[in-house]
Amino acid sequence: MRTTAATLLLLSIVYAFAIVWGVEWLLDYLRSRTFGLGPEVHPRWVRTALAFAPFALFSLWAAMRRPPHLRRGYIAGLLASLALWSWYYADGFMNTGGGANIGLGIIMMLSPLPVFLVLWLFARKA
Repeated sequence: MRTTAATLLLLSIVYAFAIVWGVEWLLDYLRSRTFGLGPEVHPRWVRTALAFAPFALFSLWAAMRRPPHLRRGYIAGLLASLALWSWYYADGFMNTGGGANIGLGIIMMLSPLPVFLVLWLFARKA
């Protein structure tokens, strides 16, 4: 079965919602907290956009260029993205003293760039 850019885009949407909304719901459930849409909804949408952005750009690039190793690039990008998001969620458990981890916040805001580079390099590499 041939993977198309539209298929990648749909998978990326599912991934972005799963990694942000699904994981945060699961973590709130495990901590016996309510998963609400109060003041946390806007930052959650931003995190969803950050998780989705490199894959959306990759899908657009794949539709225009048709790289030879589309699946390999997508899997490598997913692994890179999962590593960054795992670090983000693990920091919440390890940082029990309160306060924001500013360095990690900056890394997560810039995370679409290295994830896209991984996607791009692995998809075009022969």
